[in-house]
Amino acid sequence: MDYDSPGSIQRPPSSLSSFSRDRKKRGFLGKLIKRKDSADLLDSDRSGQHSPATASLTDSGDRSDSPSMFLKYRQKHFKSDKYHTKASSTPTKRTHKDGIFHAKHTDTAEASASRKQSTSTISPASTEASTHLFHLDTHVEDMTGIIKPEYLHHHQDRKPYKRHLIKNRRLIAHRGGNNTPNGTKDHNALQRPTSGPFPSPYSLGPSPPSDRKVSQGVPTGAGWTAPESWGVMRPDEELHNGGKPPQPKKAPVPRSKAASTYYVRVFRTDGTFATVVCALDVTVTDLLQILGRKFFLPSVAHYQIGFRRMGLIRILHANERPIILQKRMLELCGYTEEDPIWEMGREDMGFLFRFLFVPSVNAVPIDGQEDDYLPSKKYAQVNLQRRSLQTIPASLYQHASEIISLNLSENLPLDVPLQFIQACVNLREVKFAGNFRAHLPTSIMQTAKLNYLDISSNRLEDLDNAQFEKHETLVSLKAQNNRLSALPASIVHLRNLRQLNLAFNYFAEFPLSVCNLVTLLELDMSFNDIRELPPEIGQLCALETFVITNNVLTGSLPETFQNLTSLKSLDIRYNDLTNVEVVMTLPRLEVFLSSHNSVSRVEQYSKRMRVLHLNQNPVTRFNFTLPMITLTTLNLANAKMSSFPEGFFEKITNLEKLTLDNNHFGTIPSQIGRLRRLTNFSCVGNSLSSLPPEIGTLPELRQIDVHSNTLSSLPSEIWQLNNLELLNASSNNLDTFPLPLYLGSISTEASGLKHIPSTDEVGMHGSESQARRTSNMSSSSGYSPRDMSGRRESEYSAVSSDAGLSNRKLSVLTAGVESGTPRNDSVTSSSRLANTMAQSIRYLYLADNQLNDECLKEISFLTELVVLNLSYNYLSEIPVGTLGRLIHLRELYLSGNSLTILPADDLFRITNLRILHVNANKLPTLPAELAEINQLLVLDVGSNSLKYNISNWPYDWNWNFNLELKYLNLSGNKRLEIKQAPHAKGEIDLSDFSSLSKLRVLGLMDVTLKNTDSTIPDQTEDRRVRTSGSEVHSMPYGMADTLGNYDHLSTIDMAVERFRGNEDEVIFGLFDGRPVADGGSKIAKFAQDNFADFFGIELRKLREGESVATALRRTFLSLNKELGTRTMSDAEDKYRLDYGHRGSSVVVVRPEDANTGACATAVYIAGNRLYIANIGDVRAILSRTDREYRLLTKTHEPAFSPEIDRIREAGGFVSPTGKLNDLLDVSRSFGYFNLVPCIQAAPSIVECQLSDTDDLLIIATKKLWEYIDYQTAVDMAATERSDPMRAAQKLRDFAIAYGCSDKIVVMIVAVGDSGKKINRPRPAGGVSLGSISNVEEEELFPVLKRRRARNFPEDAALARLGDEVSPPVGDLAMVFTDIKNSTLLWETYPIAMRSAIKIHNSIMRRQLRIVGGYEVKTEGDAFMVCFPTAAAAMVWCFSVQSQLLVAEWPAEITSSVDGAEVVDEDNNIIYRGLSVRMGIHWGSPVCERDPITRRMDYFGPMVNRTSRISAVADGGQVTVSQDFVTEVYRLDKAYKKAPGDLSALYEVVGDEFLAKAVDRDMKLLHGYGWGLTEVGVLKLKGLESPEFISLIYPKNLAARMKINGPDVTVSASAPQHVSPTSEMIWKLRSLSLRLERICSYLNGAPVTDQDHNAYMEEIVGQNISDEGIFPFMDHIVTRIEVRLLSTLITQGMLIDISCRTRYRHSLFEALIATAC
Repeated sequence: MDYDSPGSIQRPPSSLSSFSRDRKKRGFLGKLIKRKDSADLLDSDRSGQHSPATASLTDSGDRSDSPSMFLKYRQKHFKSDKYHTKASSTPTKRTHKDGIFHAKHTDTAEASASRKQSTSTISPASTEASTHLFHLDTHVEDMTGIIKPEYLHHHQDRKPYKRHLIKNRRLIAHRGGNNTPNGTKDHNALQRPTSGPFPSPYSLGPSPPSDRKVSQGVPTGAGWTAPESWGVMRPDEELHNGGKPPQPKKAPVPRSKAASTYYVRVFRTDGTFATVVCALDVTVTDLLQILGRKFFLPSVAHYQIGFRRMGLIRILHANERPIILQKRMLELCGYTEEDPIWEMGREDMGFLFRFLFVPSVNAVPIDGQEDDYLPSKKYAQVNLQRRSLQTIPASLYQHASEIISLNLSENLPLDVPLQFIQACVNLREVKFAGNFRAHLPTSIMQTAKLNYLDISSNRLEDLDNAQFEKHETLVSLKAQNNRLSALPASIVHLRNLRQLNLAFNYFAEFPLSVCNLVTLLELDMSFNDIRELPPEIGQLCALETFVITNNVLTGSLPETFQNLTSLKSLDIRYNDLTNVEVVMTLPRLEVFLSSHNSVSRVEQYSKRMRVLHLNQNPVTRFNFTLPMITLTTLNLANAKMSSFPEGFFEKITNLEKLTLDNNHFGTIPSQIGRLRRLTNFSCVGNSLSSLPPEIGTLPELRQIDVHSNTLSSLPSEIWQLNNLELLNASSNNLDTFPLPLYLGSISTEASGLKHIPSTDEVGMHGSESQARRTSNMSSSSGYSPRDMSGRRESEYSAVSSDAGLSNRKLSVLTAGVESGTPRNDSVTSSSRLANTMAQSIRYLYLADNQLNDECLKEISFLTELVVLNLSYNYLSEIPVGTLGRLIHLRELYLSGNSLTILPADDLFRITNLRILHVNANKLPTLPAELAEINQLLVLDVGSNSLKYNISNWPYDWNWNFNLELKYLNLSGNKRLEIKQAPHAKGEIDLSDFSSLSKLRVLGLMDVTLKNTDSTIPDQTEDRRVRTSGSEVHSMPYGMADTLGNYDHLSTIDMAVERFRGNEDEVIFGLFDGRPVADGGSKIAKFAQDNFADFFGIELRKLREGESVATALRRTFLSLNKELGTRTMSDAEDKYRLDYGHRGSSVVVVRPEDANTGACATAVYIAGNRLYIANIGDVRAILSRTDREYRLLTKTHEPAFSPEIDRIREAGGFVSPTGKLNDLLDVSRSFGYFNLVPCIQAAPSIVECQLSDTDDLLIIATKKLWEYIDYQTAVDMAATERSDPMRAAQKLRDFAIAYGCSDKIVVMIVAVGDSGKKINRPRPAGGVSLGSISNVEEEELFPVLKRRRARNFPEDAALARLGDEVSPPVGDLAMVFTDIKNSTLLWETYPIAMRSAIKIHNSIMRRQLRIVGGYEVKTEGDAFMVCFPTAAAAMVWCFSVQSQLLVAEWPAEITSSVDGAEVVDEDNNIIYRGLSVRMGIHWGSPVCERDPITRRMDYFGPMVNRTSRISAVADGGQVTVSQDFVTEVYRLDKAYKKAPGDLSALYEVVGDEFLAKAVDRDMKLLHGYGWGLTEVGVLKLKGLESPEFISLIYPKNLAARMKINGPDVTVSASAPQHVSPTSEMIWKLRSLSLRLERICSYLNGAPVTDQDHNAYMEEIVGQNISDEGIFPFMDHIVTRIEVRLLSTLITQGMLIDISCRTRYRHSLFEALIATAC
């Protein structure tokens, strides 16, 4: 039996998935048909409201899926009917076979003909063999001989149809029956059938339109017309009221590749539905006919097809094609032709759309319910928004004159009667938004006094019928989010218009008619396709606010823009403007937002400018000639600035916020002290080496953010900032924290601190440790773990009374902090600190510096600190008493240090602490005093050396004493063992985590768990428990996360090993749900629970020719569909699945979760193939061993193409803030069904082949990438390559250190180890989910390496790449580099070249550190470097050349001749930015250290030869010597002999470390692909012996050889290879004479046509000797050069004479080529 067969009528199951529903149907239906009384049930009479055509209709709340309940239900509805009489039926012979009831019967010819005629209109295949096979969905007409004829004739759909019939009979009686004026029968009137199963009135009457009800059952003679307020469509009236006659459209009908027929479900008002099979081009009229038969209605003239979407209902036109509409909706939702769209109509798509079979009498659903839209019983403001109205409620007519504001938004089928609008004589405001109308209703525009009109979010293609000439009083017009591409000419009549919003339309040109609206004050043209502004825009002289973001404006604004003298606010973000000088001259401009453009210089000013945003522009020059005393906010982030002009800060003395992030500033001028009102200063990601002392003179400064610079110290003057609240100096080179000058002589005793011996001084088992332990034991022996108060009081009293070292520590705290009579010197220091930042600073971030333990003594003066971050410094032990002074501390971050113990005695004082991060240290135990911080919410002690007895609670910490914990991470402690210990009855089990009722995240990865199955809590949508190991298929992976400021969990990770039982198949995922106020993200949890199951199903369904990517896409879509189905359900008992993750409670998705959602990224690795799919903003990158990376995901942001085009098509819009429908910042996601199909779940998919050079896969949520860029993330993770857990924690910790307070989740997978057999210790003993025992401590807990040596580089980014290699000696590869035409670029663009050189140097040094080269010296912009192997030299050259192409160069450089972008035939960039020549040679130079710099220097003939070889190269070329080529071939031969086997390479290089390096570099070279082109033997300048020169190049830059190949290589010996003839010489002289005449003309001299060639030939002769050729040519070239130079000087174009030789050679060759 098939419930989903064509024509079946059912009530939709609550939320069962399709596969489980089919399984259950087969079960209970199979049992049903085996019952002995089946025939009696089929023959018995029925009563009630349900149609006899269905055997599967149910009442709400009365159905059970069990067979017994189903039978009871069936028996209840198969009672006798008083309207029916029994009659004998045709004898039948019943048999039961294959679980199906078969019946043979004698059929009459009349019944057979009737049946064939009826069934042929339903579906060609719906009734095959119907004379022999019956099931529960068999059509009643096909059951002749089974069901009694009387039953077929007299049965009606009782309750709804009876009410409908009575109402229409009364209407017919009142109007004089059902006869038309001409005496004919009106077939629109309802009639009872008189003969046959279905009589003739079954055909449709006039088709009901979409906007009005068709006049049915009402006389339509000439003497009477229904009032317009009835909403009745007259026969001679058009179908829509847009003012245009109906034009039949014959749109081409798309055909699916899968099938020509489609399934569709249509629901009735009582929840039952019919599944129909029909053609793609079926119309509403045809569908109504089919549904009439399905629902056994005598007539469908009073029914319509409704289309519900996003909670709104629209009545379809009679000629609309619902199947095409269904297909289009599925495509908007992400389905494609590859999917079985044709059969998706079988299932309920209610979360996306739903077709409704509704009576036309239900047109006004809220008539008489005035409380809904008039809560105050006042008719001035009438709100009818989102009520699915078809016409205006009748109750409003009598109060029409009182209405001032009328909101008709989001009523799709609404018709606005003209007489109602005319009755609203005082109507001033009309809102008609979100109705998806293609034409503006003309009735709305009949309002005489209209002031405010909102027609946004429709589908208006024009406003031709707006009749603006009648509405001169209109003040505000909002028409955003439509399909307008032009405006009518009548808009110029809106002489009082003040506000015009045309955002998010299809304007390709700025409408000139708008320029005539001179009264406009606000104009919004954002999110269009406007390329330029017309000169006429200057006519808007009254305009005050102009928004034109997200267009395609290029170049500069028109000069007439300066006529907008009233403009106060201008927003031109996200365009491509290069010049905004005209804007800066506007006299009243106050706010100017020009982010994300191409502006490179700003040298004008506006007298009233207050806010100026120029971030994300390649600005290199920024200056004003006059002061800007009104400027308060200046944003120059992500520009290309390296310095400010002299006296700049003196011109902006009233500045309050200054942002200079990600530029190239090396210093800040001391004039910053003039900014006396500055409150926020941010200079992140620059090259600042110091801060000026004058910064301490800024009295209003509250925030300083200078992280990611090269600061070696902070000025002591910052203590004078008595209003400073935040200081972030993370990722610098700080080794001390400054003290105020006047406190420099105060001793630590005066500050309340005394010198306390370290653990090294007293010994780990010295008197201090023994005294504390002994007193604890004696005082706590009589207390149970529950009696914490008694234990703590006794313990502390014992410690206080002890005369040992512990007593001295506590007395120090008491004297310095607690005592009521503090010492005089302490009072003196406190009074001196009263007016410093010690009394104001709350947030201090000093992570990733060189700070040691001593810095805490200075920091302890900052007693008002709330947040202190000292992660990734050189802390080994916290001085006792330092943290105890910070009694207001709430967040403490000490991750990534070398701590072996926490200051237990200080923990008593910081009881306000909420967050404590001490991960990635060396802690063996945790002090029991942590329990005193009873409000502790977050504790991260992951990746330490924890190994202690958790039941030893008097001495060591146990989590059961911190019951407020929300986050507890113990992952990465590979020696920590948690086992259930014996405990007395009534006492808690100390291994149990169930007491932590508020716990959201519990990390136990790699922790040994023994007999703790009952003590580990289950996972829910609001709790994540990680108990697995940190390795999947030989791939180590790590997790790190933080809850941020949220109370509940919303992001969940996933790792599935041995997917489908295959060892080499794994799945990783990250599901980032949006935070919910009252719980976790159920959408994210549901996706995590079911993704693997759904993916496995889709893989099994794949057909021939379909790929894994198709299965991934379908998995996302089917998972989202299942979510939508569940959120649309009402019965909670149907929500749950019968499967879920181990140790995880199954999530329950309810209807209230429909408006939430989750972004996702899923990774599927099968062998060496990687597939990644993502929706939303969870991003993933794949790094390589050379620190390069590839972005694998796409961020689906609404404001960017192609997402914005899809959103337009789906009927959504993007707000000026970049949010979808002004609600969501992503355009693809699971859930958010209130925004479907504007938001969809179709993922972006990337497939790649994993290679030997692929290293780490980094997946993280959005907030991490906002604070850490991709390259920095790769560098940070690579420093912890051996431990992905530490790497993930490091990324999270750095994001927190940079200021992130939001939730973060990071997952790092070492995909480079996939499938590799690495000898790792196996777990031993117990039920361990990641334990490792019997392992050397050094192997488990490697000593933290110093991140920086004593001679660390000034650049913190370089320091993350590791230490510089030792200088190579002996045989080595030496490389010289130089920038082509650098002198000319410096002369032409001096300011831009400052930034360009910094970019160039950064790329050189970064790649040098990655590859492993040694920087010898630099001269100007030239580098001299060397490498221990030839392969490393090649890798460095290739990587540098590739990085130079993608660098963010200043606009002046890329617009110059030498830096312009050049592409090859395939449109790949091969030249861009600075062009660098390189030369490589292999040999043995003389090595000697410089006595001053202590760096290795190199001398000898090899160095000279390398320099000459590099001079041969042109820009972008890499020239090499023959010795270097020989060495490369030698290494390549050894590498190819046995790839992966280092023995052959070891024999060549003789060193194991170099062999590994060569193996790595050769893999990279083979990954690049490289070529070699021989140039030949060249005589090098200054060298006796010539050199055989070759060119090497990476495969991606091979096109450079075609454009600038070896035949045009610049060489000092080039003249020796030229063999000019006499004819060439005379042509060259003729060319020089012509050039002289042109130059003379340019210089104003008279030009003569006299030709001296013949005269010279006669004197010299045609044949010139070889000895005379070159002097004569030199004479010609000199004449040309002199003439050119004189012309350039005359024209004001000076050039550097020092380049004369270089130009001479170039000119010489160019002239020879021309003459040839």
